[in-house]
Amino acid sequence: MTRIIEESTLGENKRHGAGLRLSQCMIVKNEEKNIERALSWAKGIAFEQIVVDTGSTDRTIEIAERMGAKVFHFKWIDDFSAAKNYALGLASGDWIAFLDADEYMSAEHARLIIPLIEKSIALYGNRSAALNSKWAHIKDDGSIIQIERQQRIFINSPYVRYERPIHEELEFPAGAGPITENNILIIHTGYSQYAYADTGKRERNIALLKKALRSDPENIKSKCYLAEALYAFGKINEALPLYRETLDKTGEGIDWARFRANAFYHLISAQMKNSKTGDEAFALAEQAFHEFPDYLNFCFLYGVALHEQERFKDALDVFKKAEKLVADGKIENQKIDNIAALYVYLARTCEKLDNSAEALRYAAFYLQSFNKRHYGMLKLCARMLRSNEGPENTVNFLSNIYDFTDAHDGELLLRCAKDTGDIALEQLIKGMNDEHN
Repeated sequence: MTRIIEESTLGENKRHGAGLRLSQCMIVKNEEKNIERALSWAKGIAFEQIVVDTGSTDRTIEIAERMGAKVFHFKWIDDFSAAKNYALGLASGDWIAFLDADEYMSAEHARLIIPLIEKSIALYGNRSAALNSKWAHIKDDGSIIQIERQQRIFINSPYVRYERPIHEELEFPAGAGPITENNILIIHTGYSQYAYADTGKRERNIALLKKALRSDPENIKSKCYLAEALYAFGKINEALPLYRETLDKTGEGIDWARFRANAFYHLISAQMKNSKTGDEAFALAEQAFHEFPDYLNFCFLYGVALHEQERFKDALDVFKKAEKLVADGKIENQKIDNIAALYVYLARTCEKLDNSAEALRYAAFYLQSFNKRHYGMLKLCARMLRSNEGPENTVNFLSNIYDFTDAHDGELLLRCAKDTGDIALEQLIKGMNDEHN
């Protein structure tokens, strides 16, 4: 996140049409698998590419130099801000794009950067400081985990520098801004399981955060970041006390709300997995829901908690609110996986309330939009569709989702018919399969 410091000026901003120059900067270590992609996206828009290496032993430097980047060396001192600020001091462009080696964007979005900077300068003059762009964490399969926002594109000014040795933040002078919102999407691969195993980022982050806490034991930001790193590494029992400390403290501002929301989310998620702590999970979910009423995460978790208590009418009301948040596009900083799971719970809850039409609608939507091989949702559809009118109704409906001529789909549908005891449907599907074989 951004922090404002006391300074009166950013320096001169290039005006629209004045040949604005963009420097791409990054710090790297052993990024031979990522460096080519990390430099490629900016080739058409950056007049210089600055790579600061902090001790690579692989082919990172060789590849960067072959691609035309200016490579510099910085002795690693356990301080990301120090290394990044060194890179900033080397940049000669008017603005800087500072992405990490495990981040990139599409060529289409890269082409938007210069026009967006020029538009911001035209609107705000020398107060124009940064672009606040979307930052998407992705899984190994390319699906999005979560979308946040980051200031990775900003004015080149001696008054704009990073702080904190890890989870570094940009400092801007007082009076800078407003930070220009935009829809540029930066893709971040660094928190996929593959990337973690490949680079050892979790171990590194945990060590640095513990070091920071030793020097400043009461720093709540370091505690929150350490809790996140421990949780991601599977050290949940070490993370939970730190999350509880966060909830016991008071604070204000966007940063504080984000840390508090993260603490709630991980505490609730962990307690829900433990049958002995169901009451605590429910209490936390209810508190978080009321404290963050527009957060999809907490609508979902509170709805699940109500569903587990068999308060299905109350659960449906909360799930419906979550559905509206999705429809309104309020999904930034929320876990994307919860959107898919929401429709599973909507279908199941409607079935519990004997609302067959709605249960069928939600289950079919989930199968069409997220995962047609979710067996529970398929069986729910089969139960809702079964009638005295015969199995043709079921086949006609499911043919909008499944290909009855496909062997895999046919096998799945036949198993579903058997497991739901629908003999007529089973015979019809068998006959269709025989026709196509």
